[in-house]
Amino acid sequence: MFVRSLFFLIAVIACVSCNQTNLKYDKPYFDFDSLINTQIASLAKANASLSKTVSLDGKSDQSTMKTDSAILAHELDVFRQLDVINKPLYRDAYEISDGEKDSRSNLLVRRYKSKNPSPVPFVNFYYHNDFHHLKKIESYYVENNTLYLTKRNLQLEFDDTSGTLLLNRYELTGTQKMILSDSVKFSIAGSFLPTVH
Repeated sequence: MFVRSLFFLIAVIACVSCNQTNLKYDKPYFDFDSLINTQIASLAKANASLSKTVSLDGKSDQSTMKTDSAILAHELDVFRQLDVINKPLYRDAYEISDGEKDSRSNLLVRRYKSKNPSPVPFVNFYYHNDFHHLKKIESYYVENNTLYLTKRNLQLEFDDTSGTLLLNRYELTGTQKMILSDSVKFSIAGSFLPTVH
């Protein structure tokens, strides 16, 4: 039952994210599509392996696998949903603040906060000294339609010690309520380890 529910949840998340991938519009805020495309290419080139933990209503499963472009796209496409902030509908919807010191680290924070109702109420970018030295992205995504209500906390963490920005961890947590069913709590966390030659 756990495995069937897990596959259904992942399939819903994947299908929703697939609907976002081929849209074309200007990117006034931050180009999440390009970020994900670049990370897929970089991780594939590094022959990264993925250690992944999936939890569904308290029951968890862990796996480790070698990755390729198709597996990486499947894992990371859900983060493309954050690109909704660039849609024309939300062009002037976000207030941007930058250079604030993070109280929990030595990083600076650039914050995008929605002034109007939006599927993405905020995006926080954590970086070291310069925005090109991006360390972490945190955000929240809400989707509400006639079939389901989904709320997701999204997090991406990066390492640039090799001189290239490389994703080393991601996390997706939240709840999903399908029509005529109970809410389901879920979390997906993955860590990438490049192959050492």
